[in-house]
Amino acid sequence: MPDSHNAGDFGAALSGAPHIYALTPEELAEHKTDGYLDVNTVREGAVVICPVKVPGGSVYLGDMHALQGDGEIAGHTCDVAGTVTLEVHVIKGPVIDGPILFPVSDDVPFLARPLSEGGLERARSLARKHGVQEIEADAPVTFIGTGSNLNEATANGLERAAGLLGVSVPEVMNWATLASAIEIGRHPGVVRVTFRAPLDRLDTKGIGSFARGLYDL
Repeated sequence: MPDSHNAGDFGAALSGAPHIYALTPEELAEHKTDGYLDVNTVREGAVVICPVKVPGGSVYLGDMHALQGDGEIAGHTCDVAGTVTLEVHVIKGPVIDGPILFPVSDDVPFLARPLSEGGLERARSLARKHGVQEIEADAPVTFIGTGSNLNEATANGLERAAGLLGVSVPEVMNWATLASAIEIGRHPGVVRVTFRAPLDRLDTKGIGSFARGLYDL
């Protein structure tokens, strides 16, 4: 698969293409890793968890942007050359279909940010009034979704989140409404589904430590 088409939106152009890289929609869905992100929250300090779908998968970077508004709506931005320093960990166990992102704190949508100590105490006080003794520990996490359009991309991101966390899509939809944001990564079909997920479920998948370290939880 050409790296320039390794996503659900640009990859859709491979369906019925008159060359050796042609893919059916089913093949695209199976093999894409959505490495061609173009999301502006993948920047210094962020943690990106990438799927590995081939034996001995490697890491490389490209299409570096000096800046980009949400959506890259003009189809281009300020592309630059640069040097990137990566810290790479191999996580064995969880099976993921697309990228998971822990953005730096400044990039976490307002509703998805961890509660302050004062806010958490007010929440606990209100919970106790209604007979709830404990508030579930949670942390921000972003699931990348892609598709031929933004509706498909949103559904893809929600399904990926539900699959990893072991809950239903409607439950993720509620999380994504009450403590979240759905943001355009790239027009026409890359989105960021960000919400506060139960920390114990992230721990079970071996990725909770990244949230704890990044957000001082």
